[in-house]
Amino acid sequence: MNEPAAVRFFHVWDTYAKVVAANYMFHQEIGQAIKAGLRDRFGARPFSILDLGCGDAATFAPLLDGFAVKSYRGADLSEAALTLARQNLSGLSCPVVLTQTDLMSELEAAEPHDLIYVSFALHHLTTVQKAGFFRVASQKLAPGGLLLLADVVREEGESLPDYLDAYSNYLREAMVALEDAERDAIREHILSFDLPEPCSVLRAQAESAGLHMLDAAAPHKWHRLLPFVKA
Repeated sequence: MNEPAAVRFFHVWDTYAKVVAANYMFHQEIGQAIKAGLRDRFGARPFSILDLGCGDAATFAPLLDGFAVKSYRGADLSEAALTLARQNLSGLSCPVVLTQTDLMSELEAAEPHDLIYVSFALHHLTTVQKAGFFRVASQKLAPGGLLLLADVVREEGESLPDYLDAYSNYLREAMVALEDAERDAIREHILSFDLPEPCSVLRAQAESAGLHMLDAAAPHKWHRLLPFVKA
């Protein structure tokens, strides 16, 4: 299928690998919080995973080491990303199914899963679409299941234009390991497609859908891990 411009930047996997390696989006701290959340919720109990917007799964796959994953289902719009994901997930001993589709289509078609995971993808949806995501996700969580959102959020009271301006400055000042062209590509993507909400909006949408937010991990003001369970 033809892929929208919203995902073109993420085909430049060497650039994204630099962002992850330098921890510019706080993947290390978020990853630690993910492992802690999985231990608290599942322990040694087997669980199924629905990974929406899975990308190449390079940051998520290592976090699953030591857990009893009984099945993994991932979805992403990028064929290139899914090719890499197959390699990165090859260490799992469970069935792995990867589908080239958008996150909402996959979520709506999915059977209930113990873990629904979305990493830096939900902020591409509009406010109305995010509310729809929470409604469907609540239906697709198995009893005792966990919804984990790793994403960017706006600070409370911060407008979207102010966020975009501030994040562009952060990109320019902090992401020094990137080439100018790489920073420009990320900035273009952010200005064109990023629609993050304040955490309070996501919490309210989740609660309206019957989900309860657990304590969030906030290694940085914009970068968070938000865990939800059925209320």
